[in-house]
Amino acid sequence: MSLISISTQILNRGFAFSRGFSLPRRRLLLTYLIAMISILGISEVSLYFFLIGNLNQQLNRELLTLVQAAAPSLDRVKSEGIQSLDREIPWRDLFSNQDYSLEWYDSEGTLLARKGTNFPLAPLFQTLSPEKLTENSPVFQRQGQIQTATISVYAKNPDETSLMLEGYIRAGESTQEMELILNKLRLGLGLGGTTALILVSISSIYITQEALSPMEQGVYTLRKLTSDVSHQLRTPLTRISIATEILLSKTDQIQPDEARKLSIINTAVDQIKCLVEELLFLIRIDMTSNLRELEFSRVSLKPLLKTLEEKFEVIAQSKGIDFQTHLLSKVFVRGDSVRLTRLFTNLLENSFNYTDSGGSVFLSMKLSGGNVIVSIRDTGMGIAAEDGSYIFQGFWRSESAKIRQSEGFGLGLTIAHAIAQQHQGKITVTSEIGVGSCFQVHLPLV
Repeated sequence: MSLISISTQILNRGFAFSRGFSLPRRRLLLTYLIAMISILGISEVSLYFFLIGNLNQQLNRELLTLVQAAAPSLDRVKSEGIQSLDREIPWRDLFSNQDYSLEWYDSEGTLLARKGTNFPLAPLFQTLSPEKLTENSPVFQRQGQIQTATISVYAKNPDETSLMLEGYIRAGESTQEMELILNKLRLGLGLGGTTALILVSISSIYITQEALSPMEQGVYTLRKLTSDVSHQLRTPLTRISIATEILLSKTDQIQPDEARKLSIINTAVDQIKCLVEELLFLIRIDMTSNLRELEFSRVSLKPLLKTLEEKFEVIAQSKGIDFQTHLLSKVFVRGDSVRLTRLFTNLLENSFNYTDSGGSVFLSMKLSGGNVIVSIRDTGMGIAAEDGSYIFQGFWRSESAKIRQSEGFGLGLTIAHAIAQQHQGKITVTSEIGVGSCFQVHLPLV
């Protein structure tokens, strides 16, 4: 018994390790690409808005310097007019090579004078309320492609105890030059980002290949080792089984207690042989996961399921279960008839194992789009909601299932799920405790 126990543990661990290291190359590559694209995108967007902020701040500082420099001239413009400024060389130099405008307003918002480029700006109080301009702080605005800065100018009253509003000064500057800089920046970031994306894609493929190759080779080696161990176990298990059967046949030469022990050994050997066969079947599916390596043919589902109907009708009668079927004719899928038979056999056995006498099992087919859906519904014990994500994992069985049926290794649904995936299909499950379960196999039509 110790040999059998050790062998079982080796197979379980080896197979679980092998199944756990199924390597989704495309998913890993896609995840790496998404991460790198996100990093590049966030970096470029952050850089772009950082530069926009700096350019806006620089433009606002220039405009603020201009209106502050013009503030002392407001009183002179009010008293002598704009001609007084034309006599001063600094003002002519200021507007000779720059795309600026400067406007002087009285305390009522009436335009007194303008200097520089005649921008199409709205009247002062049309875009700004006087309340905002009395806060003695600059107000920055964007009007089309013109950036403006406006300040209010105050002077002391004759009694020198309070301030009196003299008027307002507004400076404007075209943002066309800044837009040209931003267009070049966007072009540069776009070209740089595209180049970086191409380089990242190439490097991602290479890195993914280099990272996964050793692990895939290791997993393949482990699967082959598990397969070899399984094959090697067949011979000693067969010998043990034959030896125990020979001893059990000599009932007159052994004691009843010894016969009982031999019977236990024989049962355990049969269980291990069953486990080995299921493991070998799963390993073959894993090692031929590439559809191009499989020789699938056109399979008619009705004859295949009709054979299973006849087989399980006998089981249904012996267990007192109502077994009903609804099969469609001329439904074809591309696949392997032996493996598809194994898929539906495992699902039907699962339903019959967990359905009590007096219950029902229904096998039906229907078409949906380009798929055929084979449903196996029962009125059995059902599956708990928290166990739904585990039922297709190898060697997993719920506690209630173990209590209901002590035999089994938890590989039946795992095998069914693997066969469905190999045939480019899937299995969906709906279940409720005490009501029953419904397994639906979705397979593409041909």
